[in-house]
Amino acid sequence: MGSKRPEIIGGKKNFWLRHGTEQFDLTHPSTPASPAIYPRIPLETTTAHVTIDPTKTALVIVDLQNYFLSPGLGRPPDAIGLKIVDRLLQSAIPACRKAGMPIMWLNWGLTEQDIDKMPPTIVKGFAADCNFDGERQINGLGSEIGPVELGDGSTINGGRVLMLNQWNSESYKPLEDQHEPQDMQVDKNRLSGFWGGTAAEEILEGRGIRTLLFAGANTDQCVGASLIDACVRGWDCLLLSDACATTSPEFSKQCFEFNVEGGWGFLLSCENLVKGVGNLQTGPDPDPEVPGVEQR
Repeated sequence: MGSKRPEIIGGKKNFWLRHGTEQFDLTHPSTPASPAIYPRIPLETTTAHVTIDPTKTALVIVDLQNYFLSPGLGRPPDAIGLKIVDRLLQSAIPACRKAGMPIMWLNWGLTEQDIDKMPPTIVKGFAADCNFDGERQINGLGSEIGPVELGDGSTINGGRVLMLNQWNSESYKPLEDQHEPQDMQVDKNRLSGFWGGTAAEEILEGRGIRTLLFAGANTDQCVGASLIDACVRGWDCLLLSDACATTSPEFSKQCFEFNVEGGWGFLLSCENLVKGVGNLQTGPDPDPEVPGVEQR
């Protein structure tokens, strides 16, 4: 006797399969009746059991750049962003590498044309950035930073604020060291990297990526804007809550996570990701735990 058929959530070309009330299959088979996709990764989120296809999934790390994190620029040595860097290095990045999931490094990287067309509200936001220790003062987007003394005593030209191909716009050094050839580097020119003004959409579509794991800073600003736009454009969005941080009040993070759980996707921890990758399934289980998946 066959199992109960799963409910189809979505349209003909972009759908999930729901088994019961709290189990969602995000592996994107070609049709609802297609055989189960393998390999697959089972994930526990705050609201549901989710299954993803690692070959169609990428980790998106947003704005963890020297400009925002480097103590050489006077950023606080106990900045919350540095804590999530450690978490990414210790758990999320190794888990994605183990499962063969690429990383998209989604960072600010501006051109002169971007500066000319930058909306006043974004210029205003960067001009208000005063999260620097010591005497260093940095002006707005595109302004010269000047010499920066690094932790090893060497001095480097900081370049122009968040312009392309500058030291300050590179990924924070411990993360820069994690870049691999299969990764994707995307430069953005707004809070969101998915607003249509970057190559993010084309690159992901070209790689067949359907599911995105989001990490970075700030949760309620650039990470949030990117996640919402990606959701609207049809990607599955999962937020790694403890791999994201914000300098906003705590309620800002809570509000955004509430909406992720409620409608924009799913919320999970780095530990959930590591456990899921550890339970990666390469073929049918003779006694499957997930009901409704037909084994063929």
